[in-house]
Amino acid sequence: WELFDEHLDGARLALVCVASGSALSERSRAALNSAMASLGYGSGACTFAAVEGLDDQALFLLVEGLDPLCLIATDSTAALGRAYRCEVPLGKPGRAFGRSVVAFRDFDAMLDDGQDKQIAWALLKKLPRFGE
Repeated sequence: WELFDEHLDGARLALVCVASGSALSERSRAALNSAMASLGYGSGACTFAAVEGLDDQALFLLVEGLDPLCLIATDSTAALGRAYRCEVPLGKPGRAFGRSVVAFRDFDAMLDDGQDKQIAWALLKKLPRFGE
């Protein structure tokens, strides 16, 4: 936390690392915390990382230092893919360095539309339930 304090917010336990280009809206943060609580991670399980300005090596160090169980990319799949040297597919579950990952083109915008919100929830449900 000390090294990347200006980029981090939320839970210090980092069960779920949510990476976004810039700070997420309160609405998005609440929706993601609620979704993760529904999957058994508990309320407030997300650590939010605003990754704008970090190079690939720094992003890798940030995520590995947090050591989360899974990753959510709200709008920064290219950065995660470069940092982990793997494909982070949009709209379907994947793996990055042994972690489950889901990625969205623009999670916040999906919350504006009921159907898109359901699509986002369906993708989040592809993450493992806590303890599985």
